[in-house]
Parts: sequence; structure tokens; C-alpha cells
Amino acid sequence: MSQTGRPTNALLSVASVVVALAGWAAASRFGGVSPTFLPSPAKVFAAFVDAQVGGYRGYTLMAHVGFSLYRIGAGFLMAVVLGVPVGLAMGRYRTIHAIIDPFVEFFRPLPPLGYYMLLVLWLGIGEASKIVLLFLSGFPVMVVSAAAAVRNVRENHLRVARSLGLSGHQVFWSVIIPSTLPSLFTAARLTIGVTFGSLVAAEIVAATRGLGFVILNSSQYLRTDYVFMGIIIIGVIAMVLDRLAAALERVIVPWAGKA
Repeated sequence: MSQTGRPTNALLSVASVVVALAGWAAASRFGGVSPTFLPSPAKVFAAFVDAQVGGYRGYTLMAHVGFSLYRIGAGFLMAVVLGVPVGLAMGRYRTIHAIIDPFVEFFRPLPPLGYYMLLVLWLGIGEASKIVLLFLSGFPVMVVSAAAAVRNVRENHLRVARSLGLSGHQVFWSVIIPSTLPSLFTAARLTIGVTFGSLVAAEIVAATRGLGFVILNSSQYLRTDYVFMGIIIIGVIAMVLDRLAAALERVIVPWAGKA
């Protein structure tokens, strides 16, 4: 993308958001929809202020955000730290792939709520069960992506490395790891989205704090302005983290997309 095109695209993005907000405001005011079901942007903004100043169920809005970020951060880091080595090993060695792949493929499509109650029974209703749920949501994504990245390393790169006399260990660190980094960053960005998608499920049982709790609890009292507030915050935070991951990728993996 050219440098001159970036300001234009940024303006288009801002304009699309403004148009969407205007359409939302018009629909809530003139669309004949009850504010109970479609609160106006002004009412949602007032919910932001009220939740921060007055708090919601004993915690300020920023405190709820902090609790959720802690859970997501812990689950995401566990998924990356454990998922990447397992995936690399599966992609590198067929025997390991044959042993682990059936369990990953079985577990990957399972919905988080399908096994969350088991985690609560095993780990209790505290932070451990919530963090493990978020970890298990992102772990298969990292494993499958890392394994595929290894299998997609160009064979001619490996042949050149071996012809230069590099050992298997040296080939792994000097060829395979650099080749897989772009795919691993993409997988990490996908994992961020998956963990955020499981946040409400993680905070649905015996939680008294966190954005998922705010959304669930406020929906029970038809406080859709707070529901909208929680959804918007989750979406914005996820977008910011995704942009940060993309920026980090450009710094660490500047060769991505140029091969």
C-alpha cells in the first residue's frame, strides 16, 4: 500500500464510523424502536460515564476492564507459550503429529460452554477456571497454525540449508523459525479474537466483575445501554490489540509478505 493512499483510507474509515453512528442515532430516534431494545448513542455514552463514575455492581468500568484483560492476557499467553512449541513439533515430526492431531482436531470445534462446567467442577469458580477456558479456546488455533506454518516452509530453502552443511538443529532455528514467524503472528492475532469471543462464556458463572459479567448481568435487567457499552469496549480493545500485534509483526518480521 502506498503512503499516499493511507490518509485516504483512514479518512474513509472515520467517515464510515460517523455514518454508522448517524444511522444508529436516526434509527433509535425515528425508527419506532423502543429504547429498551435500541438505546441511542447518547444513552450508551451516558452509560460509559455512569459506569466509570458511579461504578457497576461495586466496581468502576476501568476495574471491570482490568479484570477481563487480566483473564484474556493470561489465557492468551498460555495458548501462545504452549501452543507454538506443540504446533512446531507436530509440523516437524510426523510421529508427534500422528499422536497429538486426533486430540487437537476433536477439541478444536467444541464450544467453550460445552466444557466450561467441567472446568468449574475441577478448578472451582475462581480465576483458574476462567483463565483455563480462555487458554483452551486459543490453544488449538495456535497449534494448528504453527503446524501448518512448518509444513509450508519452502523445500528449496531447506535443501539449500542442508547443502551448506547445516545440522538439523541449525536448519530449525535459522530457516524454519524465521519462515514460520509471519504465520505465527497471524495465528496470534486470530487467537486474540478467539479469546475475546470466549470472554462472556468465561465470566458467565459465579463472576461478579469483568466485561462479560457486565454484559450478562445488565441484559438480565434489560439495561441494553450497558450491554451495548460492554460490547463496544470489547470490540475496541480487541481492535487495538490486533493493531498492536500487526505493528509488532512489522518490526520483528519485516520480511513478511515480501518473499
